Amino acid sequence: MRDQIEGTTEALGKIRDARAVEPLIAALRDGDARVRQQAARALGEIKDARTVKPLVAALRDGDERVRLAAAGALGEIGGPAVEPLVATLRDEDERVCHLAAYSLGKIGPPAVDRLVAALRDRNVGVRHLVVAALGRIGAPAVDLLVAALRDRGAEVRRLAARALGEIRDVRAVEPLVAVLRDKDAGVRYMAAGALGKIGDSRAREPLVAAQGDKDALVRRAAAEALKGIRASRGVRRGESGR
Repeated sequence: MRDQIEGTTEALGKIRDARAVEPLIAALRDGDARVRQQAARALGEIKDARTVKPLVAALRDGDERVRLAAAGALGEIGGPAVEPLVATLRDEDERVCHLAAYSLGKIGPPAVDRLVAALRDRNVGVRHLVVAALGRIGAPAVDLLVAALRDRGAEVRRLAARALGEIRDVRAVEPLVAVLRDKDAGVRYMAAGALGKIGDSRAREPLVAAQGDKDALVRRAAAEALKGIRASRGVRRGESGR
């Protein structure tokens, strides 16, 4: 019987008919976690704004599979889910907070403007989660990530530097060069690594100077970054010569 209920729940999601929303919301309260999980997934397929509130509630489900499915579904719904997800970054359950950040990152550019205020939250943990979401969003979030390089929390600055390196946007070069002088060695280390990934020649001289950093890991990261810049310049010369 349970297999039949699960199959029906899955089928409702595949149909993607708005008439299936209410039965699926009801299924989020089913006694079987597998049914709740399938209902959350199906609601993500339908992408109806009415499902946001029930799915946010499902982020607190006792079963991790259901919470993961709800987070994924909210990421699929997009814009209407942004405000509740930003509020959920302050949830008392750390796992729920991380799931909310994951969904915000998945939603992408529509979430960026709503994350501006959250980046100024008094709770450093919230700001850390915001930076994680922005890093997943990528290039549209570069300006906010650059702002996060000035955060009072070193762990936030580290994550912002790392994210900018993954995005590899040249707009981040000068701000990252500036934080090569950050008081926190971890931030300097992440900034050096990020500059190496971006591969812009403007970082060459600052990285040469960073090879004299008092921290051994920063010195090593600067040396590796310089190798990355030389390699990227070599690739560009090779491409231009074709």
